[in-house]
Amino acid sequence: MNAVRVLILTLGLSAVSACGFTLRGSESAALPFPTLILSHPAGPYPLRAPLIEALRASNVDLVENNNSDLQLVLSAEEQERRTISINTRAGAGQYELTVSIQANLYRAGQHLAGPETLTASGTFYEDTANISGSSSGQELLLADIRRELASQVIRRLQAVSL
Repeated sequence: MNAVRVLILTLGLSAVSACGFTLRGSESAALPFPTLILSHPAGPYPLRAPLIEALRASNVDLVENNNSDLQLVLSAEEQERRTISINTRAGAGQYELTVSIQANLYRAGQHLAGPETLTASGTFYEDTANISGSSSGQELLLADIRRELASQVIRRLQAVSL
């Protein structure tokens, strides 16, 4: 009986890997360039860390301004919060949070791609009895959304023909 379980598990794992299944975020994208200049609005830019992580996973080094390299210019984040359900006290219970940015790609000052608006969204619950838990839930959602936006930027850079 134990051998049958092992055989079934082995066949199941083989079938899943043969179909190309990968865990979300574990695939690494191949980008057609080794270096990139990243430009964004001054000050704290929350998308910077997940984007740098995604670029490094794609073997792209970030460099300072150099006119011969590609330059990715990102706009400030735009956040929209929308009520999608109400609680038993007729107050907002569940929200949809949408974050969008605009991206442009330049080479030596010459516009290659964009402006492209990239958008990601998700939902979270707000419990008025547990405000700190609700705010941490919103922060976790924002982190997930920013990772998704970084992934969208990488996929968009893959699609650009240089």
